[in-house]
Amino acid sequence: MVYFDNNATTPLGASALHAYKTALEQDWHNPSSPYRASARIRAILDRARSDLAKSFGLKKEELTFTSGATESNNAVFAHFGKKLKPKSICLLSPFEHSSVLESAKYWFKDRIHYLPSDDSGVVVLDGVDKILNEEDISLVSLMAANNETGILQPWQDMARLCSSKGIHFHCDATQWIGKLAFEDFSLCTSFSASAHKFSGPKGMGWLASKEPIQIQIGGGQEGNLRGGTENIPGIISMLSAWQEVKSNIAVLNDQVSWRDQFEMDLMKAMPGVKILGSKAQRLWNTSLFVAPDYDNLCWVEKLDKIGFCVSTGSACATNKIGYSSIASSMGLSKTESSRLIRVSSYFEQTQADWSNLAIAFGHAWEELQSEASRSSVISI
Repeated sequence: MVYFDNNATTPLGASALHAYKTALEQDWHNPSSPYRASARIRAILDRARSDLAKSFGLKKEELTFTSGATESNNAVFAHFGKKLKPKSICLLSPFEHSSVLESAKYWFKDRIHYLPSDDSGVVVLDGVDKILNEEDISLVSLMAANNETGILQPWQDMARLCSSKGIHFHCDATQWIGKLAFEDFSLCTSFSASAHKFSGPKGMGWLASKEPIQIQIGGGQEGNLRGGTENIPGIISMLSAWQEVKSNIAVLNDQVSWRDQFEMDLMKAMPGVKILGSKAQRLWNTSLFVAPDYDNLCWVEKLDKIGFCVSTGSACATNKIGYSSIASSMGLSKTESSRLIRVSSYFEQTQADWSNLAIAFGHAWEELQSEASRSSVISI
């Protein structure tokens, strides 16, 4: 089975798995306990925090280990929602992950303004300076790269603009980190990430913030910002995965031509395919498209039987009834939304895998047409 759903999650890397197993056996003591074995764990925890923070130009005190980006994003919006002033609003893009969109709606209710975007799904910053000057903005949030389309957003420019106005800028960097070269995330007031998106363990991530953000109380861990015994094996495994990814990102970026060739082959095999975001800068590993016919779950089932794992879009929205926020924001009809398919690669996928995937879609297309034809004959 060839796996093409890496934006949903990635398999645990070999070095991360080894680090996790070793830590489970050797580094299991509670770092908050008073004896020497725990002091050694505290040192490991401190070193891991320092090493990760240094990678992004941060102070170690600015980095809080969490269960992942969903928790981190929720914490940011809860923090500002709890101290919301009567007329303050939140500014964000309509393309954000559900953990941002739903958190914003919960805490800010109807006081959300959406950033304008172009036809490609890229946020347009023209006029944003005026909004920041005229409105009482409590928080601005813009993701680095979209989890469904792979489209890259101008988060660096937005971060600089917010910084010049003294406004807190949050960036969901989950899909960028581990796939693209590290930009200076210290530009952001806060940003979030998840380890399982870059071959690390599930249930691990972080929130980096220049402003202390209380996540949960009780216990005093994580600088009194997130109570609860730290997941030391998860932290060690995450750092191991990150160190391996850092040395290979340049190679990964060279694989964009594989994705582009796949899309060209796909359009030849299935006339009428609509590639989303093709005119914008995208993650090298992602392709989101509207199939010419048939519900996306039919395609997923066919591809699964052929030997390929593909997705209908965000894993956080799969099997949920409703209209994709991405589809809506990009002007797709409900019918088109029901035919959305996402494919996303990572370390293990080869150029041949991409080529074979296009061929598999062609076979699936033929089978679906044949089945529809037989069904039509039977109904007559």
